[in-house]
Amino acid sequence: MFQLNKSTKTVLLIASLCVATTACTWVKKNPGADRVRVAPADLVGSCKSLGTVTSTTLNKVTVVDRSSKKVQTELETLARNEAAKSGADTIVARSPIVDGRQTFEMFRCL
Repeated sequence: MFQLNKSTKTVLLIASLCVATTACTWVKKNPGADRVRVAPADLVGSCKSLGTVTSTTLNKVTVVDRSSKKVQTELETLARNEAAKSGADTIVARSPIVDGRQTFEMFRCL
C-alpha cells in the first residue's frame, strides 16, 4: 500500500485548495443585475451617464493566479450589481483590469 508522509499530505492539501479556489466564482448577481448589459463604448452615444463604479475582486489566491476570465466575469457582475442599484441598464469598461480592479461607467439607455 502507498503511504504519504505528513508534509507531503500538507503540500497536496494546500495545492488542492489553491486549484479549487482559483476555479470558484464567489460573486453572485443581485436582483436586477440581469437587466444590465455590458456594452462597448460606441453603443452608448445617446445614453445618459450615471457615473462610474470601480469593482475589485481577488486575482490571486495565495501565489496562484486566478483565471483571467473568472476575474473579468466577477468584475462585470459586481459592476452590474451596482449599476442595477443606481438605475442604470448598461455598463462600459473604462479601464483595463489591473490587480483584480476595473472601472466601469454606468448608463441609462432607455
